[in-house]
Amino acid sequence: MRNLIKALACGLAWVPVAATAQNSNADRLCSERPGLTTSACITAAGRLQTETGLADWTLERRDGERVDTVLIGDTLIRFGMGGKTELRLGWTPFGVQRDRDADGAVMRTHRVGDASIGIKTSIVERKGDTGLAMSGIATALVPVGRQPIGAGDWGATFQLPVTYRTSKTVSLQVTPIVSAAVNDDGRGRHALYGSAAEIEYEFSETLKIDLSTQVLRDDDPDPTVRGTPALGSLAVSWQSDHNTQFDLGTNVGLNRAAPDMQAFLGVSHRF
Repeated sequence: MRNLIKALACGLAWVPVAATAQNSNADRLCSERPGLTTSACITAAGRLQTETGLADWTLERRDGERVDTVLIGDTLIRFGMGGKTELRLGWTPFGVQRDRDADGAVMRTHRVGDASIGIKTSIVERKGDTGLAMSGIATALVPVGRQPIGAGDWGATFQLPVTYRTSKTVSLQVTPIVSAAVNDDGRGRHALYGSAAEIEYEFSETLKIDLSTQVLRDDDPDPTVRGTPALGSLAVSWQSDHNTQFDLGTNVGLNRAAPDMQAFLGVSHRF
């Protein structure tokens, strides 16, 4: 009888610990930053989350021309609905482009960027610390900005993020994408499609590193733009607390069709 009482006491003591661990896993900060892929996780029901690129710099060099583009405050707002769906709003409030041609002439342009509206829905929900998760994201581009920071016309994108956690420290991600992308001249649309893949390693509960790559096929009507850009990315993120994450990273062009280099600094915060 005494042994039975001890067993029951141990069982009752274990229940809240298990429940806490389960709630902790479900309450992980679900940021899509950084990296070239998109996480399959969904923002928790009733929670509001912002993911902001504090600064994003892109360098492109072609035929003696150099183009530097800086975006400030590029923000995605995510709101969880029902635990399996989230609403998404995005906006690029400010950008500047510096274009130096082969003769040395420089032109600077300051513009407001575009907005986006979308929805993300869970298709396969992961149970526990490991396993598979999959979701679908449909996004519409709203052309509220002006070129060269804004696209100049409407666009639409569908992504299928897939995340597989092999352990508590390692996860693999793949994000196929298909898009009706705006033409480079700002009028009409063309097909853009491809995929990104990533491996993420968590050094601790607060520090992780992401290594990713992306290959896209861009069928822009302009032959100088049309191509298959390939990128590689290395990024580090750090959680200062349970609801805030900072990230820093760089993307490098792997062929002539891709931008030469990108560098970014961002923050994600859950309310």
